[in-house]
Amino acid sequence: MIRLEIVPHDPVIARDGRPFGSGQCHRMRCLEWLYPSVLAGSFRTLLGKKSSSDFDAETVKKLKGLSIFGPLLMRNGSPYFPAPKDIVVDERSKCFAKRPFTLREKEYCDLPGESLLPTMLLDPPEVDFKPKKIPAFWSLGRMSKWLTDYTSTSFQIPENPGPETGFLDTIEHELRTHIKICPEMGAVDPGKGLLFMTAGLALPADTAITALIQDYDSFAEVMQDLDALHPLGSERRLARWKTTTTGEWGCPSGIQELMEANPKRIRMVLATPGIFSCGWRPGWLDDSFCGQIPETGLKVRLLGACIERWRPISGWGLEKGSVGPKPVRRTVPAGSVYFFEVLHGAASCLPDLWLKSVCDEIQDRKDGFGLALWGVWGNKK
Repeated sequence: MIRLEIVPHDPVIARDGRPFGSGQCHRMRCLEWLYPSVLAGSFRTLLGKKSSSDFDAETVKKLKGLSIFGPLLMRNGSPYFPAPKDIVVDERSKCFAKRPFTLREKEYCDLPGESLLPTMLLDPPEVDFKPKKIPAFWSLGRMSKWLTDYTSTSFQIPENPGPETGFLDTIEHELRTHIKICPEMGAVDPGKGLLFMTAGLALPADTAITALIQDYDSFAEVMQDLDALHPLGSERRLARWKTTTTGEWGCPSGIQELMEANPKRIRMVLATPGIFSCGWRPGWLDDSFCGQIPETGLKVRLLGACIERWRPISGWGLEKGSVGPKPVRRTVPAGSVYFFEVLHGAASCLPDLWLKSVCDEIQDRKDGFGLALWGVWGNKK
């Protein structure tokens, strides 16, 4: 693998799927973080230009064959991941884990299937509380500690989390107001003077965007010393793209040791949004929520999940023969958590799938959707 580091020159515009343009909404809405396809498309375009390609069918096939693992936020050489959805923090910064809850006698729920259970707080307080906002991004060390904590009793989030604690807040949106320019005059349109507004992700000075690249043999010469300015996101705002051979992120040793003990209950956290053929449910799970994790012999049963509502993704195709709007697809938000019970096989194979995609379609995997982090839950037995 080779690591890609991207430092934006301006705030990055990663707009959502709401209408924007003349005769529609005049305010562009920005996502909390880039979709993998934004980085994948920009990077493949950069490689195509650098290799002096006219983007013929064979070159496009090679470019789409690149495997891209990202985008992730990076600070001080360490990746940061979206906060997991299976944690709740009260006003005193006490952490509570959400776990599948076995229903008692005469208790029911309307979740599909017989094995799927509702997720509820472990050891909830007697008094209700309003959940406190948690940091949006967690460092590799913090995420590793959360994933190795069976019950969350030893996990803490500081009252004032900051970069030095391994947590980062939501990236600020920079708003800019623009005015329509008359193309004939090169000045403000005197008849209308339409205003519109854009919002971009203003990354802090000590952070960057990063990804790992694999299967790049056809472009090895270009990538070896890549250092170029190239647009990223909407409005063709520039960023510096650079490759380095250092900084791969293997599975942390603490998680490897736990998986070598072959735990019977495992957690899967999405580091990037997932796209599955069955909506929120991966296509490799059948109607009874049993299935085999991709690229392993590990058969599991889904017992519960912590997932927010789906997010739309679309775009504009530029590939020859398919220029035009792409169909809207539903994504499972990053940070979503799936709780599995191992039915057959050994969980010791999961460290090899650290930050590998669990999506159903091959192209979605190569684009960087559905990168998975692995951990444990339940009892240590």
